[in-house]
Amino acid sequence: MNFHWTLMFLLLATPACAADGGSGDLLGSWVKLIVALLVVIGIILLLYALSRKGFGFLPAARGGAIKVVEMRSLGPKKGVCLIRVRDEEFLLGLGGDRVELIAPIRRPEQSFSETLEDKMGSPT
Repeated sequence: MNFHWTLMFLLLATPACAADGGSGDLLGSWVKLIVALLVVIGIILLLYALSRKGFGFLPAARGGAIKVVEMRSLGPKKGVCLIRVRDEEFLLGLGGDRVELIAPIRRPEQSFSETLEDKMGSPT
């Protein structure tokens, strides 16, 4: 919202200042204003494109042994978090000032279809 007021002020103040200065070159002032605005917009778009390509100015998250798989909120300052540490998963309970292990999650060694075939006996 402030940007709109600033832009409106610049658009209205520039012709008034040019008229008071006595130069009478109103068109030149508008051209300078538009060129300066285009330069600023171009710089913003360039920084945005560079940040999308990975040349970010903020430090990126480092790869490590602990990965957050999923987080769910259960209320204000309460939630659960599924994390993976070296191919093992753990379900954590998150409170206002506490983190507790709810349960380790055991991942099946084989897929459901493989388990079903083992239990039913695959036809040969």
